[in-house]
Amino acid sequence: MPSPSLDSAPASPGIRKKTNVSKIIDSQLSRRSFLGLFGIGAVTAGLGLAGCGGDADKGGAATGGDSGSASSDSLEKITMVWLPNESAAEFDAGREEFGRVLSEYAGIEVELMTTTDYNVAIEAIASGKAQMANLGAEGYIQAQEKNGNVHALFTTSDTEGTLDGAKYYSRIAVPADQMSEYEDAESSTGYSIKNIKGKRMSFVSQTSTSGFKVPCNAIMTEFPDEVASTDELAQPGFFSQVLFGNSHPGSCVNLLQGDADVAAFDDIDVDMYLQVPEGERDAVNQPGSVYGVADGAAQPFDRVQGKEFGIIQSTPVLNGPIVYNADVLPEDIKDKILEGTTSTEVADNEQLFAPEDAEGTGAIWSRGDTAGFIAVDDEWYDPIRELA
Repeated sequence: MPSPSLDSAPASPGIRKKTNVSKIIDSQLSRRSFLGLFGIGAVTAGLGLAGCGGDADKGGAATGGDSGSASSDSLEKITMVWLPNESAAEFDAGREEFGRVLSEYAGIEVELMTTTDYNVAIEAIASGKAQMANLGAEGYIQAQEKNGNVHALFTTSDTEGTLDGAKYYSRIAVPADQMSEYEDAESSTGYSIKNIKGKRMSFVSQTSTSGFKVPCNAIMTEFPDEVASTDELAQPGFFSQVLFGNSHPGSCVNLLQGDADVAAFDDIDVDMYLQVPEGERDAVNQPGSVYGVADGAAQPFDRVQGKEFGIIQSTPVLNGPIVYNADVLPEDIKDKILEGTTSTEVADNEQLFAPEDAEGTGAIWSRGDTAGFIAVDDEWYDPIRELA
């Protein structure tokens, strides 16, 4: 249940919703965010996860860029922008609770901005229209390229409360009844992506880590003489057709309703709609696992009831950060937010972190995947920069 200290705290200065971001940002560009294909061993080796969280564990924020020029006296509210997946209606309660907690620790009003496009979230935080944002790793890197004062603040830990296993999975999937086309006796997993050339492909968006950059890296690794850049994979050529679902559920549904032969999407944004195979998360995210749509699944999966997909490629990805723009978020308020959000009280808040196997709570995060928030610094995302 929610922490007593949060329940008994004075009322927050306030939370406001903003759902029509097109009124704030002049143009809607076109989400989540990239690691590369290292295989499952990347969790402790190639990604540099093990032992790399030292400074972050101590609460350090990002390096690089200027210190920022925001003043506490002039800041009237914090605008927090969300990626499309976390902007979905089923997460309304979780977003509201996060905003309440954020407002409590910051001491000022919080406005929640939802989006339907990854680039809108990236532009909002980079331009300073938002002080904070929930981004994926690739989205964070792109925002920082636009503005060096965008920094990582915290992310979700692993279930042990560390950064060592703070990851999710990028999948390349196909209809379950077509998995035999991708069987490969020479592969250690029994499957490969050797036969995806010429297929109809669905990605999430070109700014998605696990829904574009990671799978593209896997494809470029498999076809080094045929694909030289991710740009080539974003349009017909290698593939007969390329679709973008604009969210992870959207890309998965593109596959299940027959609009695509192959699709890329992650586990954390779609598994709530699915019948997940029994077993440890690391094991069931491997090639060969078959997932079906759960009975009574919410939109957009309500139109693909009874459909199944199988995984043919899976890659672990660093958890994306909650970031801030130092130009518009004062350092003293940032420090208060970091101290509060990484506390035990927040980790115990079931409105933010749903108990394992709980359904319909509206929480964005699950205790089955994480023990709470943990401070993270800029260098933790260097493996992604190196691959980019």
